[in-house]
Amino acid sequence: MTIEENRARLLADALSGGPGLDGYAYQADVHCVSCARAIIAEIVASYPACSITDTSEIPCSSDEIPQPIFFGEHEIAQHCAECGEYLYGG
Repeated sequence: MTIEENRARLLADALSGGPGLDGYAYQADVHCVSCARAIIAEIVASYPACSITDTSEIPCSSDEIPQPIFFGEHEIAQHCAECGEYLYGG
């Protein structure tokens, strides 16, 4: 698999959230889908080419790359840390 194919696979995996996706968690903040996807694209584009050929090196924590979250019912209002968009709660 080429480096470009690996980057594309990493990007597709990071962007897939499924039905009910409400946002992303990243570095102890909550982000709307649009802002998180921009962050993901930037991370994937800058990810070291030599590392993405080894799947054990793919970032997988919310400290490294935004992770999908599904809120459901919540009493506290949450807003995107980037753009301020209301996400859920309250």
